[in-house]
Amino acid sequence: MGLKEHILYRLALTPLMLLVLLTLVFVLMRVLPGDPITMLEGKNIPEEVLARRRAELGLDKPLHVQYLNYLYSVFVKLDLGVTALERIPVGYYIAARLPATVDLAIAATAVALSIGVLMGILSARYEESWFSQFARVYSSVVYSIPVFYLGLLLQVGVARPSGLPTTGRLSPINMVLLDSLPVKTGFVLLDSLLNWRLDIAVDYVAHMLLPALTLGVYISGVFTRVTYLSVGEAMVQDYTRAARARGIREWRVVARYGFRNALIPLLTMAGLQVAALLGGAVLTETTFNWEGLGLLVYEGVLKRDYAIVQGTVTIYALIVAIVSLVVDVAYSLVDPRVRY
Repeated sequence: MGLKEHILYRLALTPLMLLVLLTLVFVLMRVLPGDPITMLEGKNIPEEVLARRRAELGLDKPLHVQYLNYLYSVFVKLDLGVTALERIPVGYYIAARLPATVDLAIAATAVALSIGVLMGILSARYEESWFSQFARVYSSVVYSIPVFYLGLLLQVGVARPSGLPTTGRLSPINMVLLDSLPVKTGFVLLDSLLNWRLDIAVDYVAHMLLPALTLGVYISGVFTRVTYLSVGEAMVQDYTRAARARGIREWRVVARYGFRNALIPLLTMAGLQVAALLGGAVLTETTFNWEGLGLLVYEGVLKRDYAIVQGTVTIYALIVAIVSLVVDVAYSLVDPRVRY
């Protein structure tokens, strides 16, 4: 199978993946006790009001009819539905919250790669040292710690001594100033720089530091392990021994022969970690009240707002599918030996 055929095959599988995922979310949301009406209006709501509200949301229909209507809305009409309380399109909330999650994901990935790759290279270079042992323990421990607990630890251990903010994306005054900016893209950092408001940009970065550090440290253990194993394996091959015999310095051997061989598994792992990154974003954003898609999912679950949860999960699934496809293509370009 050629690369074009492989891409078409992956694109054809995406709707099937979405169907399975949406089915699971649809069933799980309805298994939870309560529904949007009772969660919003309370259990003492009059029967006639309850019946009217349920009819407005289509909850009075049998489950199989609700399921088919939802699939028709998503796959045919490309409509993610409306919220239960405000009757606002879910797409509006997703468009408003998506930039915050993208910013956090990019920053967390940069933190994870910086820590993971550096620790992996150093532990492979000094394999028998104490640092190598520390890196192995680190890679196991940070990935096993619940991300929300890691966030709480950083709030106590880092935020209090340093004075870094622990909640929200901006201070209240800068949030008001942001709304008045003439040029808007939805991305706070970009908007503040385009409008030459460095004070807002600095405030935004300060608010992002702890969430990005929390999520980045959480997934950095995987990159540490992959880099260590890949570089360590390359360092005992014949071509690295030949490079040393030619008098090439050890660090150049590590960078030119060891790290290059680690790029392919690192690229693969980066694609695989997108799902973990988005899953960790839900808990990280909830811990730091970071107004992204993760916090939106949490709010939707609390309200039993089916449309919010299902719509956000749909966007998550599309992001994972697109990133996985891009990684597959990049993998074939980085390693010419790969043939689909």
